[in-house]
Amino acid sequence: MSQNYTIQARDTRYYVTSSQCDVDGQIVATADGSGGTVPQGATLTFNKAVNPNGGVTGVTVKGINGLYIALDPNATTDHKLVWSTKPTNWQVDPTATPFNGYYVIIPEGLDLFWFTDKNIGPIVQVKSGGQLAGTENQWTLAKVE
Repeated sequence: MSQNYTIQARDTRYYVTSSQCDVDGQIVATADGSGGTVPQGATLTFNKAVNPNGGVTGVTVKGINGLYIALDPNATTDHKLVWSTKPTNWQVDPTATPFNGYYVIIPEGLDLFWFTDKNIGPIVQVKSGGQLAGTENQWTLAKVE
Protein backbone atom coordinates (compact mmCIF):
# COMPACT_ATOMS: atom_id res chain seq x y z
CA MET A 1 0.00 0.00 0.00
CA SER A 2 1.42 3.39 -0.96
CA GLN A 3 2.41 5.94 1.66
CA ASN A 4 3.32 9.64 1.45
CA TYR A 5 6.56 10.88 3.03
CA THR A 6 8.83 13.87 3.07
CA ILE A 7 12.54 13.13 2.60
CA GLN A 8 14.92 15.48 4.44
CA ALA A 9 18.73 15.26 4.48
CA ARG A 10 20.16 14.94 7.98
CA ASP A 11 23.17 17.20 7.42
CA THR A 12 21.89 19.94 5.09
CA ARG A 13 18.22 19.87 6.17
CA TYR A 14 17.32 19.98 2.44
CA TYR A 15 14.04 18.37 1.39
CA VAL A 16 13.68 16.45 -1.86
CA THR A 17 10.98 18.28 -3.83
CA SER A 18 8.89 17.88 -6.96
CA SER A 19 6.66 20.19 -8.97
CA GLN A 20 4.06 20.01 -11.71
CA CYS A 21 6.73 21.41 -14.07
CA ASP A 22 9.17 18.49 -13.67
CA VAL A 23 9.89 16.65 -16.93
CA ASP A 24 11.40 13.27 -17.83
CA GLY A 25 15.20 13.47 -17.42
CA GLN A 26 15.18 16.59 -15.24
CA ILE A 27 17.51 16.56 -12.22
CA VAL A 28 15.74 16.05 -8.89
CA ALA A 29 15.89 19.27 -6.86
CA THR A 30 15.92 20.02 -3.16
CA ALA A 31 14.73 22.96 -1.09
CA ASP A 32 16.09 24.31 2.18
CA GLY A 33 14.13 23.18 5.22
CA SER A 34 16.49 24.45 7.91
CA GLY A 35 13.97 27.08 9.01
CA GLY A 36 11.54 24.39 10.12
CA THR A 37 9.03 24.90 7.30
CA VAL A 38 8.35 22.03 4.91
CA PRO A 39 8.71 23.43 1.39
CA GLN A 40 6.03 23.15 -1.27
CA GLY A 41 6.31 19.93 -3.29
CA ALA A 42 8.11 17.98 -0.55
CA THR A 43 5.41 15.31 -0.17
CA LEU A 44 6.38 12.27 -2.25
CA THR A 45 4.58 8.95 -2.70
CA PHE A 46 6.33 5.66 -1.89
CA ASN A 47 4.72 2.53 -3.34
CA LYS A 48 5.11 0.87 0.08
CA ALA A 49 5.70 1.93 3.66
CA VAL A 50 9.21 1.99 5.10
CA ASN A 51 10.09 -0.06 8.17
CA PRO A 52 12.15 1.38 11.05
CA ASN A 53 12.90 -2.19 12.19
CA GLY A 54 14.43 -3.43 8.93
CA GLY A 55 15.12 -2.71 5.30
CA VAL A 56 12.47 -2.57 2.59
CA THR A 57 13.27 -3.37 -1.04
CA GLY A 58 11.40 -2.61 -4.25
CA VAL A 59 10.50 0.91 -3.16
CA THR A 60 9.56 3.43 -5.85
CA VAL A 61 9.26 7.16 -5.17
CA LYS A 62 6.83 9.30 -7.17
CA GLY A 63 6.55 13.08 -7.30
CA ILE A 64 3.41 15.18 -7.50
CA ASN A 65 3.62 15.21 -11.30
CA GLY A 66 3.49 11.40 -11.61
CA LEU A 67 7.18 10.98 -12.51
CA TYR A 68 9.49 8.73 -10.49
CA ILE A 69 12.85 9.40 -8.88
CA ALA A 70 15.29 7.39 -10.97
CA LEU A 71 18.95 6.65 -11.52
CA ASP A 72 20.72 5.49 -14.66
CA PRO A 73 21.29 1.70 -14.26
CA ASN A 74 24.97 2.26 -15.17
CA ALA A 75 25.40 5.04 -12.61
CA THR A 76 28.58 5.55 -10.63
CA THR A 77 29.56 7.97 -7.89
CA ASP A 78 28.34 11.55 -8.45
CA HIS A 79 25.51 10.62 -10.82
CA LYS A 80 22.45 12.78 -10.21
CA LEU A 81 18.95 11.54 -9.46
CA VAL A 82 16.45 12.45 -12.19
CA TRP A 83 12.70 12.41 -12.75
CA SER A 84 11.63 9.60 -15.06
CA THR A 85 8.61 7.79 -16.45
CA LYS A 86 10.46 4.56 -15.51
CA PRO A 87 10.91 3.97 -11.77
CA THR A 88 14.09 2.79 -10.10
CA ASN A 89 13.70 0.23 -7.32
CA TRP A 90 15.25 1.53 -4.12
CA GLN A 91 16.21 -0.19 -0.90
CA VAL A 92 15.39 1.86 2.19
CA ASP A 93 17.25 0.81 5.35
CA PRO A 94 17.29 2.22 8.88
CA THR A 95 20.80 3.34 9.82
CA ALA A 96 20.85 1.79 13.30
CA THR A 97 19.16 -0.70 15.60
CA PRO A 98 17.44 0.45 17.73
CA PHE A 99 16.08 2.95 15.21
CA ASN A 100 17.65 6.41 15.50
CA GLY A 101 15.29 8.23 13.11
CA TYR A 102 17.45 8.06 9.98
CA TYR A 103 17.45 5.96 6.82
CA VAL A 104 19.78 5.35 3.88
CA ILE A 105 18.40 4.98 0.36
CA ILE A 106 20.26 2.91 -2.22
CA PRO A 107 19.44 1.60 -5.70
CA GLU A 108 18.88 -2.15 -5.43
CA GLY A 109 22.00 -4.12 -6.28
CA LEU A 110 24.41 -1.16 -6.30
CA ASP A 111 26.82 0.18 -3.67
CA LEU A 112 25.56 3.74 -4.14
CA PHE A 113 23.83 5.93 -1.57
CA TRP A 114 21.68 9.04 -1.93
CA PHE A 115 23.54 12.05 -0.55
CA THR A 116 23.53 15.81 -0.65
CA ASP A 117 25.79 18.48 0.71
CA LYS A 118 25.99 22.24 0.45
CA ASN A 119 28.88 22.03 -2.05
CA ILE A 120 26.87 20.26 -4.79
CA GLY A 121 23.95 22.66 -4.64
CA PRO A 122 20.24 21.89 -4.37
CA ILE A 123 20.33 18.41 -5.93
CA VAL A 124 20.67 14.77 -4.87
CA GLN A 125 23.50 12.59 -6.13
CA VAL A 126 24.76 9.10 -5.34
CA LYS A 127 28.08 8.14 -3.83
CA SER A 128 29.70 4.75 -3.27
CA GLY A 129 29.78 3.49 0.30
CA GLY A 130 33.57 3.73 0.55
CA GLN A 131 33.51 7.44 -0.29
CA LEU A 132 30.86 8.55 2.19
CA ALA A 133 31.82 11.06 4.86
CA GLY A 134 29.99 11.14 8.17
CA THR A 135 26.20 11.23 7.92
CA GLU A 136 25.87 12.90 4.49
CA ASN A 137 23.88 9.89 3.23
CA GLN A 138 21.29 9.83 6.04
CA TRP A 139 17.69 10.95 5.57
CA THR A 140 14.64 11.56 7.74
CA LEU A 141 11.46 10.12 6.23
CA ALA A 142 8.41 11.73 7.80
CA LYS A 143 5.03 10.14 7.15
CA VAL A 144 2.44 12.52 5.70
CA GLU A 145 -1.20 11.67 6.40
